Amino acid sequence: MDVDLSNLARSIETLVTIEMREPGPSYNVIRRLYEAGLKAQASFPTELAIRGLISAVGKGDVVLITTGAYVPHYLPKGETDGPTGAASLAHALSLGLGAIPVILSGESCAEPIVASCEAIGLAVRPLEIARKIPFAAAVEPFPIDETAGVRSREILAAMQPKAIISVEALGVNGEGVAHSSTGMPAMEGRARFEHLISAARDADILTIGIGDNGNEIGFGLIVEDVRSIKPYGRECRCPCGGGIATVNACDILITAAVSNWGAYGLSAGLAAALGKPNLIHDGATEIRMIDACARAGAADGATGMYTVSVDGIPGPVHSHIVDMLRVIVRKNTASGWKRDF
Repeated sequence: MDVDLSNLARSIETLVTIEMREPGPSYNVIRRLYEAGLKAQASFPTELAIRGLISAVGKGDVVLITTGAYVPHYLPKGETDGPTGAASLAHALSLGLGAIPVILSGESCAEPIVASCEAIGLAVRPLEIARKIPFAAAVEPFPIDETAGVRSREILAAMQPKAIISVEALGVNGEGVAHSSTGMPAMEGRARFEHLISAARDADILTIGIGDNGNEIGFGLIVEDVRSIKPYGRECRCPCGGGIATVNACDILITAAVSNWGAYGLSAGLAAALGKPNLIHDGATEIRMIDACARAGAADGATGMYTVSVDGIPGPVHSHIVDMLRVIVRKNTASGWKRDF
């Protein structure tokens, strides 16, 4: 890697932490959460994740990606934040490192994830087939009940993953309750990924958490900061009274204004570090991915509408973020030139 990864990560993280929230529980918190995470990790988290993945993952290795935000009646097939970020990472890991991406979600959230993967160009196949053909990923269900603990150990034993990346997946607070960003308890039906992350950390498997609100897996790394910074962080609006701040930590925490953007930033970082600029998709593909995700049943988490948007932000804005990431990659990998004036 001849790329200055610190400078690259700084540029990526400056872009993906731009504040784009309306006044409310998620307003004016993202930079403070990001800065707390930066201080806790003593380095740019995107750089840590790039180095960690390149060191841990080789051709044919499985990387697990968890995603899927489920709210019955409101988001019965999940939201558009998460699936496209997971698909972007699966694409980058497959084409860049020759890894076998396996995306896990609650069964009800699977269709939008499959659609997002196919929109970026990945074949979605059963794992035994995905191991044999190029540019493929598997999408598999994960338990929504307490069998998640046993299933986690089974998955780790059978798949032997080298890393786990969580994108926009809720964690639990100290009372064992997961919450929305507005302080309300998450209802039954969400995938219990906290069990998988806990088992992976016990097994010394690299874990990376990507989130945008402090209630997602990974933010346990800065739980006290989330409690102080985030509205309802210390005291939620449900009987548990434990706040929305999750205690589920990962080895690396990537904070972004939209969780998808944190995933895209990591894909862009891998693209630059590996000298493969096309590992990060372009803006036109981003629109296609969000559209496919919504058509498959995922709604905008901010509005509940089936529109080409994510977190209340219109699709073209997301496409511009992706295209700017592509420019960052290109500029950081250019050979450079000296002008004579």
